[in-house]
Amino acid sequence: MCKRFAVAVLAATAVAAVPTPKEHLGYEPGADYKLADYAEVTAYFQKLAQSSPRIKLEEFGKSSLGKPIYVAYISSEANLKQLDKFRDISRKLALGIAAPEEARLLSTEGKAVVWIDSGLHASEVAPVQHSFDLAYRMLTSDDPEIERIRRNVILMQIPVINPDGLDWVVHWYRKNVGTPYELAPLPWLYHKYAGHDNNRDWFMFNLPETRHVSRLLFQEWFPHIVYNQHQAPAFPARIFVPPYAEPLNPRIPATVMEGINVIGSAMKERFAREGKTGVISYTGFDAWWNGGLRSVPAFHNMHGILTETALFGYATPGNYKITDLPERFSNGIPTREPTVFYQKPWLGGKWGVRDAIEYMLTADFAILDLAAWRPSQFLYKSWEMARSSIDAGKNAKPYAYIVPSGQWDDSSAIDMLRRLKLGGVQVHRAASAFRANGKQYPAGSHVLLASQPFRPYLVDLMEPHKYPELRSGGTGAIRRPYDVAGWTLWMNMGVQVDRTEDIFQAQLEPVSEVGPTPETLDHRQNASFLTTAALLERGRRVRWAADGEIVSDSDPPNGKFTKAAYELRIPRLAVYEPFTANMDTGWTQFLLDSYEIPHALLRNDDILKGDLTGRFDSILLASQSTASILHGLRDGEYAGRGRSPGDRNTLQRPEYTGGIGLQGLAQLEKFVRGGGTLITLDNSTELPAQFFPLPVRSLLRPSGGEGESRNDPPAAGYYSPGSLIRIQVDTAHPLAFGMPKETYAFTTGGQAWDITLLREFNKGEREIRSVARYANSNLLASGWLSGESTVQGKHILVEARHGQGRVILFGFRPQFRGQSAGTFKLLLNAIYLASAKTL
Repeated sequence: MCKRFAVAVLAATAVAAVPTPKEHLGYEPGADYKLADYAEVTAYFQKLAQSSPRIKLEEFGKSSLGKPIYVAYISSEANLKQLDKFRDISRKLALGIAAPEEARLLSTEGKAVVWIDSGLHASEVAPVQHSFDLAYRMLTSDDPEIERIRRNVILMQIPVINPDGLDWVVHWYRKNVGTPYELAPLPWLYHKYAGHDNNRDWFMFNLPETRHVSRLLFQEWFPHIVYNQHQAPAFPARIFVPPYAEPLNPRIPATVMEGINVIGSAMKERFAREGKTGVISYTGFDAWWNGGLRSVPAFHNMHGILTETALFGYATPGNYKITDLPERFSNGIPTREPTVFYQKPWLGGKWGVRDAIEYMLTADFAILDLAAWRPSQFLYKSWEMARSSIDAGKNAKPYAYIVPSGQWDDSSAIDMLRRLKLGGVQVHRAASAFRANGKQYPAGSHVLLASQPFRPYLVDLMEPHKYPELRSGGTGAIRRPYDVAGWTLWMNMGVQVDRTEDIFQAQLEPVSEVGPTPETLDHRQNASFLTTAALLERGRRVRWAADGEIVSDSDPPNGKFTKAAYELRIPRLAVYEPFTANMDTGWTQFLLDSYEIPHALLRNDDILKGDLTGRFDSILLASQSTASILHGLRDGEYAGRGRSPGDRNTLQRPEYTGGIGLQGLAQLEKFVRGGGTLITLDNSTELPAQFFPLPVRSLLRPSGGEGESRNDPPAAGYYSPGSLIRIQVDTAHPLAFGMPKETYAFTTGGQAWDITLLREFNKGEREIRSVARYANSNLLASGWLSGESTVQGKHILVEARHGQGRVILFGFRPQFRGQSAGTFKLLLNAIYLASAKTL
C-alpha cells in the first residue's frame, strides 16, 4: 500500500509540474483578440516534453522557410518507452508483411495510432490555438476515458503543420487588431508558394512540408486515423463532420469509407450528448478527389477525417442574430429545422475562437475514444486491407503499369517514379529485357505491380478518371466536384505508362531509391532547362538550333553551334505579384525556383515607375482576372470574406490596395511595343486581348482562376472543373521546341480563341500564330467536360506580335500547382526565348 501511495504521489507531482496553457500564455487559448504564434506554441510543447513522461517531442523536418516542424507522440509512459516497437507493428500490418497468425497476434500487442494535425491553412486559426488544450488534457487528466486513450492509443499530434503561415497570419492580425483593418485579408500567400493549395499537394509532394509529413504517414507510421482540421463549413453550420458528400471515388476501399462513416457517427453522437448544435454532414466536401491531407490517406487504407469548424475572422468574435442566417444551405436543406444530416440547427449567438476550440476538442476525443475501445480492430483491419489489395493485384486487372525506359522525357519519368515512392508505392526495375502486352521492353524499364498494399492509390493515379454525372432530380444540374475532376498522374507529367492486364514474366528488382535526374541538353527533357541554367550561370554559351536542338560551347566543336538560331541569355524576367494573395503566382514562382530561373517580383508601384523595357525582357502575369489586375482591392471598400459589407473592421490597409490601374496598363503596352514579351496565363490573357487589343476573339469568358469560382455558370455551355484534355501542338514553333505533336494539358476552365486577323494582314508587327489547339475530337482525357464542341479545334496557345514585342496567350495554366510537368516546357521556352538573341 505504501509503495502504491508513493507511486500515486509521484504521478500527481509530475502532473502538477505540467504548466497549463494559461500559465504559459498569460491567457486562455481562444481568448477574444488573442493568437499565439509559432514561438509560443513550440515553447509550450518543449515545456510539456520537459515536465511529463507521457510526451515525446521530435523535429521531423523544416518548413519552406527553414523553421523546425514537430510531432508530439503522446501516450502512456510505458508505451512511449516502446515507441519503436509499436511503430514497427503498425508498419508490418499496414504493409501486409505479417502472416495471418502473426497478424492476429500483433494486432493484440500493438496500439491504435491516431494522427491529429493543426494549422495547415494558417488563416483558419483555431486548430493551432486548440493544440495547447488537447496536449494538456492528454497529459494531465485522470479521467478514465483519457487514461484508456493513453493506454491503448499513440497520438501523433502535429501542433503546427505550416509554421511560416502561422507567424504571417498572427503577426498580421496583431498589427491590425483594434483598428479599421482588424479583419483585413493577408495580402500575400500564407505559404511561400502555395497558400491554400498547400492542401492540394498530397500526391505530388512539391512542398517540403508535404514531403516531411508524408514520410511519417506513408513510410514510417501508417496511422489508422488521420484527422485534418479546417475552418470553412457551410454557413451557418458550426462544424462539418463525415460522412462526406457524393460522389464517391470507387477506388477508395469500401471498408475505409464505412470506417470513416463510423467515426463520423461517433463524432456526431458525442456532439449531441454534449448539447453542441450546428453539426452538419454530407454536404460540400465530397469523396471523389485524391490530393488532400484527408483524402490521400483513404487511398492508403487509412481513415482520413476532415472537420470544418466555424470561423468569424481571426480571433475576433462574431455575433449573429437569427435574421443573419440564410433560410437554406446551398444544397436546399433548411438551416433552421432539424434534418437527417443537420439534426440540431445552430440559431445564432456569439461565436469566437474559444467556441471553435471546444468543438474541436469534442471531435478529438470522440475519435480518440473510439480508437481506444477498438485498437485491435484498427490494427487488424489495416492488415486485412493491405492483404486484400495485394491479392486483388494478383487476381484482378490490371496486373501492372510499365514505365518504359527511353521515354520522350526521361527526366519527368524519373520524377514521377520518385513522387510515387514518396507516396508509398512499390517500384520495380527490370534487370533484363522482357515482353508484355505484345511489346518488347528494354532493361531498365520500371514496373509498378498492382499487387501491393496501396493498390487503390496506385490505380487511382494511373487510370483516367470519369467524373460521375450526379444530378439534383431527374433533370437538375450536375453536382460539381469539390476540387478537380481528373488528375491522372502520367498524363499530367507527360510520361508514357502502359497498362498491362495480363501476367508476364520479367526479372524485376525492387527499387529502394529512385536515382538522380541526369544532366542533359535534350530539349525533350524538362531537365535540360536545369542544365541550361547551370551552364549560363557558369558563363558558358548555350544556343538553340532552328529545330530546337540545344548546343553548347562546352560540347565538342561542331557546325551546329555556329549555325544555331538563338543564343540564350540568363532571363531578365519579372513576375507580377498582386496584393490579393494569388496562388497561381505562387506556383509560378515555385516553377521558376525549381528550374533555377532568376526573376524579380513586380508590385503595382514597380510597374507604374515605367522603363520596363530597360529592366526586363519578359513580364509574366499568372492567372488573375482583368478587374483584379487593374483594381485589386480598392481603398475604402469592404475587404472581408464570408461576412456582410456592414461588418466593422473589414477594410484593407491602404498600402495594400489597388492594382496597376490604367496607367500601369499603359506601361505594359509600352513595354510590349518597345520589344518586351508579355506572358499571360489563363484569365490574365483577357487583359492584353481586350485592351491592347489583339486580333483574337475569346470564345469563353474567364472562369475558374484566381478571383472567379469554378462553379460559376459556364460560358457557351462549355465547362471544365479541372480536367486533363488533349491538345495538338505545332512543334515547328520555337515555343513548342521539345514538345510532342500531341499531348495533354490540364485546364480548370481555360480560354479558347478564334484568330480574327485576315491572312493578308497577318504579318510584321501584327503577326499572330497559333502554337497549340484543342483536339478536334476525343478532347477529354481524364475528368469531366461539358460543351466540348465549343472549343474543339480552337486555339489554346497563341503568340501575337504587338509592335516590336510579343504577347503570349496561354489558354490554360501550364504550371498548374506544380503538377503539369508535361506542359512546363511551353512556359520555360517562352521565358528563355524572350531573352534570347536571334542569330
